[in-house]
Amino acid sequence: MAQGNTKVRFSGFVESEEQLATTLKVLKAYMAKNPDVEIVPEFSSYRAFTDKLATEAAGGNAPDMFSVNVDLLAEYAARGVLTPLTEWIPDPLDVSEYQAGSVFSCTYAGEMYAMPNDAIATAIFFNPAKFEEVGVAVPEKFYTWETLLETSVALGKEHGRGFWGIEDGGGNNLACDIFLRAGGAALFTPEHTIGFNGEEMAKWFQYWEDMRKAGGAPPADVQAQAGDNSASLGIVRGRSAMLVQTTDSFIGIGALMESPLDLMMLPNGFAGGEMKQHLYDYAGNSTGIWKNAVNKELCIDIIRFMHFDPEGVDLYYTGSGMIPASTAGLEKFGSSGSPEEKKLVDYLKMLREDPAPSRRPGVGGLGGIFRRHNEAVAFGDMTALEAGNSLTAEIDGKLKALK
Repeated sequence: MAQGNTKVRFSGFVESEEQLATTLKVLKAYMAKNPDVEIVPEFSSYRAFTDKLATEAAGGNAPDMFSVNVDLLAEYAARGVLTPLTEWIPDPLDVSEYQAGSVFSCTYAGEMYAMPNDAIATAIFFNPAKFEEVGVAVPEKFYTWETLLETSVALGKEHGRGFWGIEDGGGNNLACDIFLRAGGAALFTPEHTIGFNGEEMAKWFQYWEDMRKAGGAPPADVQAQAGDNSASLGIVRGRSAMLVQTTDSFIGIGALMESPLDLMMLPNGFAGGEMKQHLYDYAGNSTGIWKNAVNKELCIDIIRFMHFDPEGVDLYYTGSGMIPASTAGLEKFGSSGSPEEKKLVDYLKMLREDPAPSRRPGVGGLGGIFRRHNEAVAFGDMTALEAGNSLTAEIDGKLKALK
């Protein structure tokens, strides 16, 4: 480790105030043990972080350490911005007991480029009270996309004007991947190429257009009010019963609600087709090191403290809403965690009973691309087919630019 007064910039994104608090707590504890080290934390929302990182990386002034997800990792690894972690595996970064999906989502071209901070999955958050109030049944464990539409429409109809069964999920690329897999396609292939065509993507946008027109999801102008603020979400404000979301925000969103939240899988097939588990878990947030970081060994030691030191692990994860990617961490929260943490662990374990191939690397900015095209369909500026072809061309172009 470097001697003297060493400064390390650590930039990233967090999903909740709880996650921010525990992240700052563990970094403060590291500095207390290493008084010659100053860690400069720069954490914000995902969009703000990615915009800033893109500018800094292009200018050759990236943070020493920074958050990535599976899509950012692929982009920055391909561009030579990230440092491969190979020489520090397994000592001190022993990932042999980490879940395969989380490690896979931190791997590009056969090398691991980041340390998985968590294990997350896509889910439907739902408010059981909203189902019980009107006598609509919660779908069974395995159900179809048609059933989700019918259930959402029934909830909206029974609750009446100003209520919709589910928030508009057409801008969610993770849910789209599961939708595509049920039809024999996927967002991306293992070879990091596009895994769908325009017509297949059009079916996704048409599904959510049908959902909106049938009253299962809110119209575009109402959905736009939610923005990026969790407090403005329909499920929090009592105007919807379901929300497609990743599990890392389950505790944060649930804390804003009066009624307890629960989780269920997304649909795993279509009417008349095969019912197969298409969901998977992966690392939603991971930590990488800038290729030009002056003191990589120090960055590695910070990661070691957060992930392998018992004190650091406890400070980083307890109360954060994150579920560790390690098997030991998963078991700990499954037995001694809060009721909400136990729900998350149970959900992840259910997916692992028969897991689908994990999340494959894509391109940066994927969420924004999906939201933009879904909104274009919702506001009537594009047909589903136009949006499907446009999104396909845009993503394919981004992938080819990385080659």
